[in-house]
Amino acid sequence: MTSSEEAVDLAERADPGAAVKAAVPAEAADVPDRAPAKDPSLTLRLWSAVVFLPLLVLMARLGGLIYLGFTLLFIGLALREFYLMMASKGLFPHWKSGYLAAFLFPIGVYVRSRAHRTEEWHLAGLITVLLIAMLLAGLRRGASKQTLVNASATFLGVLYIGWLGAHVCALRELPWSLGVSYAEGMSFALLPFFLAWSCDTAAYVVGRAWGRHRLAPGVSPGKSVEGAIAGLVAATLAAVVARAWFAPYLSLAAALLLGVLVGVFAQLGDLVESLLKRDADAKESSSLIPGHGGVLDRFDSILFAAPLVYYFLVWEVFRR
Repeated sequence: MTSSEEAVDLAERADPGAAVKAAVPAEAADVPDRAPAKDPSLTLRLWSAVVFLPLLVLMARLGGLIYLGFTLLFIGLALREFYLMMASKGLFPHWKSGYLAAFLFPIGVYVRSRAHRTEEWHLAGLITVLLIAMLLAGLRRGASKQTLVNASATFLGVLYIGWLGAHVCALRELPWSLGVSYAEGMSFALLPFFLAWSCDTAAYVVGRAWGRHRLAPGVSPGKSVEGAIAGLVAATLAAVVARAWFAPYLSLAAALLLGVLVGVFAQLGDLVESLLKRDADAKESSSLIPGHGGVLDRFDSILFAAPLVYYFLVWEVFRR
């Protein structure tokens, strides 16, 4: 997702031996005295943040159908990018049944939260609908050597993006099950974004300026150990800041623990998406967001952070 990672991918396609040189500005290994090149995407990244962050805060404040609509939009766009990556590998996911199943997750969360029935989300029923829809879609296509892999690609997209992404909406609707003010859901909703994106930003900046040791060269050559450590520290500090700023329900110990967990799992989410892109031979999931790539590029860490924050609040903080 960093520009350095994109540079490495381009370099590898043009000249495999140039990959290390392309990675130097971000985190490449052995050239400590080379100054990082100017990143042309940095300005675009900043402008994207200036436009989107106030909008995110406003949607989280309003909640309700507005935030549900935001969740459905990002899930739909991210799932489209995922299925396009699968198509680039010669697979044929079942788009219609995949979208239907993925959208059922956040809608189910929203409806059941409003009905004060949040103990379970009827996951079994949703998965049943998904499986039947996929199998019927495969039957309609007829016999194929790729029936199994197409169904698997569809199912992975629904669970990876639809199920994990539904926790974004679940966090905003969490007050219904906790018996607290609905306005407090704004804090719950913003917490994974604040922690994960603080982690992403620190990892990007520090990795680009001082990164020398590759973190996972086989998956994402642009990421460094130095950047990963900076991201972990930033997420932890962000949790402490969040506690003092808008999340007073976190104790200091809980804030530190949550920050460390998000700092680890947000970066794992980033690496998972990098693994999928590398397998699909794609440098970005799309170019929809200036300076960031696609929606999946921007929300990959949130897909791991939002469920973690949700269950941490439910089980550790509020003991439900």
